[in-house]
Amino acid sequence: MKWGVLGAARINRRFLPGLKAAYNAELVGIASRSAEKARQAADQWGAPVAYDSYEAMLADPQIEAVYIPLPNSLHIEWATKAAWAGKHVLAEKPLALQPEEIAPLEAVARQNNVNVMEAFMYRFHPQQARVRELLAADAIGQPRVIRGTFAFVMATDTPNIRSKPELGGGATWDVGCYPVNLSRWMFGKEPVSAYAQATLKNGVDFSVAAVLDFGEGCRAVLDYGLDYGRRSFYEIIGTKGTLSVENMWQEPGPPATIYLRDDKGLTTEELPPMNHFRLEAEAFSQAVLDGHPAPYPLSDSAANSRVCVAILESIREGKVVTV
Repeated sequence: MKWGVLGAARINRRFLPGLKAAYNAELVGIASRSAEKARQAADQWGAPVAYDSYEAMLADPQIEAVYIPLPNSLHIEWATKAAWAGKHVLAEKPLALQPEEIAPLEAVARQNNVNVMEAFMYRFHPQQARVRELLAADAIGQPRVIRGTFAFVMATDTPNIRSKPELGGGATWDVGCYPVNLSRWMFGKEPVSAYAQATLKNGVDFSVAAVLDFGEGCRAVLDYGLDYGRRSFYEIIGTKGTLSVENMWQEPGPPATIYLRDDKGLTTEELPPMNHFRLEAEAFSQAVLDGHPAPYPLSDSAANSRVCVAILESIREGKVVTV
């Protein structure tokens, strides 16, 4: 499948090596609002075409799918425009800053017969499939608590869109949406309420501690931030043991280790290094090529956005918020 990239963002350094390694995908072009930036990015990544506007890429019939790594506030706008142009869309998280923005996009995608998916790359790593197998096999009993953390120290010596509220900045949208997504996925249901506290800077949340109540004694305890770390970790605590995973969301290269603790002691299981960006690009491309729906539906994106909005409301109001 022939791909174009709407933007010369820094995340391209992680996604594009995976896309270029995918067995069923081809990078055709990169678009920027600056012709010079587009040409530089295209040359850097070996893309034959540099587009001097996003519109020019969407008008090119050879482009079948687009990856959208733009600032958070622009994801829904350009995903919608791309869908109207008949392009399949893989948009960086968060797809939408308001859950009600998803339904109109879904209608456009359906009308134009295209797949649109939010890019939570970690879901395609075999490590997560193995954890879910262990849960299904009752390895730790009934899951009760999920602890998740994702944090790093953001550089402050240069302007950064993460610190701009008008662009959808802040820790919840940048890193917190991952453990939110993970907890919903592993519990297999939606939280009923959220409570969170945060350190605020420049009008955005820079570090957050949140508790999501999933009902029936199940809770997620999350911490994430842009001013401490570096950490990416989760642990699922069950009635008979625990499963934990290190290096969850950051680097695709190191081996993937799963730790199982039960009454017999500690067992480790190591999976070989895998690039989850490549696996994501391959899974999305193959779904399109086979005429199948995207691996994850837009209803999941709306649900994730709804939880993140509840966390941010709890931070503002200082109280438990119903999701």
